[in-house]
Amino acid sequence: MKKIFLSCILMGLLLMSPAVFADTVTGSGGAGWQAWGTGNLDQDGKPYWDNGSSDGGQKNIGYYLTNTGAFGGSTDGPGAIPFWGMSYNSTDDTGGAFDPSFYFIKNTPGSYVTLRLEIAGYKDFNSFGWYEVDSGTQHEIFKGADSPGASATFIPEENYGFYLISKVGKIFYTEAGNPGTDDPEFQHFAVFKENSNVYWIGIEDLLCGGDKDYNDMVVKITPIPEPATMLLLGSGLIGLAGFARRRFRK
Repeated sequence: MKKIFLSCILMGLLLMSPAVFADTVTGSGGAGWQAWGTGNLDQDGKPYWDNGSSDGGQKNIGYYLTNTGAFGGSTDGPGAIPFWGMSYNSTDDTGGAFDPSFYFIKNTPGSYVTLRLEIAGYKDFNSFGWYEVDSGTQHEIFKGADSPGASATFIPEENYGFYLISKVGKIFYTEAGNPGTDDPEFQHFAVFKENSNVYWIGIEDLLCGGDKDYNDMVVKITPIPEPATMLLLGSGLIGLAGFARRRFRK
């Protein structure tokens, strides 16, 4: 009974804790979160990230996220989570073009980012990071020497996007129309939303999209909890520890 009582108290504290919501995406008119399923994976370019890969059959970002195709047996992916793009009809597999220009609006203190996958000839040279939308200032997160499993935290400005600098010095932004980009007509980033807290981003590192498989680098982004949330949970755990100790002495 004591264990059940303590568990109930802890659960109550967790439910009382403020919800943590990820930073939000804003982009071109008509863009939004689009649903899809494993049945839509046929490498026909619809949605825009579902293409054949020069790395092998069924190796694009969609197969990785759903643990299917060449990634069958893996448990890394979260499933067929919505992607950010233009209107897509998953029933007849039509539409699903990319949003040519989008960025993020900060709602959290910062974020954790983990490098999950790299299948690219340039993987030892690519540089990934975030940039300030207003000034264009770049902040590197991962460099070529980093490999899957690497993680970091970043504290962005209110409005920010992501960039990738490839081996040959080409730079790509989530705002493809950015005057500084080397490829203003193509979106090199595919963003997927696991839930209200977590994003997955697949990146294409070749000029004009190359094979458009978006598996050259895949990162996962999770928000850092608000300090108040951690304080509430921490104080609750300390209180539970004291209660349990008093009960034990009795």
